[in-house]
Amino acid sequence: MSISFSGALPPVFDNLKSGSMTAKPVEAKTAEQKFLDYAKMTPAERMHAAMLAQMGITEDEFKAMDPAAQQKIEDKIREMIKQQAAESSDKRTGLITDKSV
Repeated sequence: MSISFSGALPPVFDNLKSGSMTAKPVEAKTAEQKFLDYAKMTPAERMHAAMLAQMGITEDEFKAMDPAAQQKIEDKIREMIKQQAAESSDKRTGLITDKSV
């Protein structure tokens, strides 16, 4: 006994028509790719991306900016990092630089 689909299936079921059930959902691949891209970043790149996110700017938007605007953003990021370091309650030597020598 066999079952056949006599009508057209909605586009959601395209993988059923071709018989291929191994295709991953688009969202899963996107999430996987985002994770892999993040995992490949250096700690400095991660911090830069986090600071851009705090400012509401994506990496693509940043790259599309003119050099003067990018420099302004970089300066603001530097100031944000300095402010966070100054406000930090963790005062161990060597955290940023070791000036106790």
